[in-house]
Amino acid sequence: MRNGKASVWTMLLSMALVTGLSAVSLAQGRNAINGVVIGQGREPLNRIRIELQNEMEMMVAYTYTDPTGRYNFRNLSQGVFIIKVHSDGKYAGQSVRVVMQSIRNNGASHYEQVDFILRELAEKKNSVSSNGIRTTFVQEVPERARKAYERGIKQLETGREKAAGVAALQEALTIFPKYYDALERLGVEYVKSEQYEEARQLLTLAVGINRSGASSFYGLGVAQFHTGHTEETIQSLRTAIILAPESSNLAFEHFYLGLACWKLNRHGDAEPHLKKAAEIGGNSIPPDVHMYLAQYYSESGRNQEAASRLELFLKLVPNAQDAEKIRGLINKLKAKG
Repeated sequence: MRNGKASVWTMLLSMALVTGLSAVSLAQGRNAINGVVIGQGREPLNRIRIELQNEMEMMVAYTYTDPTGRYNFRNLSQGVFIIKVHSDGKYAGQSVRVVMQSIRNNGASHYEQVDFILRELAEKKNSVSSNGIRTTFVQEVPERARKAYERGIKQLETGREKAAGVAALQEALTIFPKYYDALERLGVEYVKSEQYEEARQLLTLAVGINRSGASSFYGLGVAQFHTGHTEETIQSLRTAIILAPESSNLAFEHFYLGLACWKLNRHGDAEPHLKKAAEIGGNSIPPDVHMYLAQYYSESGRNQEAASRLELFLKLVPNAQDAEKIRGLINKLKAKG
């Protein structure tokens, strides 16, 4: 009977659509993010720098608030974005994660309003990171390498000059092979392009130079996962979580960490990470997370929980392949429960 159950789950999990990081680009859609930045006295804050970042916390565009405190990012594709408000020296910065949905077939767009109320830095002067340590990485970079890097970043920001941007980053690394920022950004670009082996090599160099770069460890973990370096994946993602426990990447860090444990047949170790990913990631996490959790709960005799996870999966993917078989399995699990 157990072999029969295993074959059913093997069939269902074969439908899993485990993808790499969402490629975030500009000028590919009609979605927009806008909002207003104000102080605690409700006064609008002018000339506050706002960055639009991808889910790897890499900048793809920036703007400044106008005299009324407003900002706007337009022509966005679907995907996961981070809106980061920079400190101006008086007010503390903030950031928030935003999931932009697919553009509807009828041409409608997704508009998201994200407002910020900033506190003055004096109120946060005693705050420290979770481990009480603040780490800053500083590197002396040759001028030619720095200019090539900055040119590459600017070209990548437009969303229309990716090849030129990548070439500029490669040029920066030819001039200065240990250029951490260039290694990290180029590695991330390779992850987004699903060039995982190239990404793994670059990001391995990056974390060897700077052991405090949480985004580098995250990107490295994803690249390692897709190139079959599963044990290393676990190490890299655990390091990323320790370095930045409140990172906007946290949901995906737990997701890939759970998948890595699962690949090693450590289902019990995978469960808390997959559950955490589903809890904090919401609809930004691939719905397959519920399928994995359902199998684990079924294997553990927790049939009602398994049925609930399968129902969540079908709610997110109502037209899934073999949906009828999944509904049948839900009924069987509920009957056993």
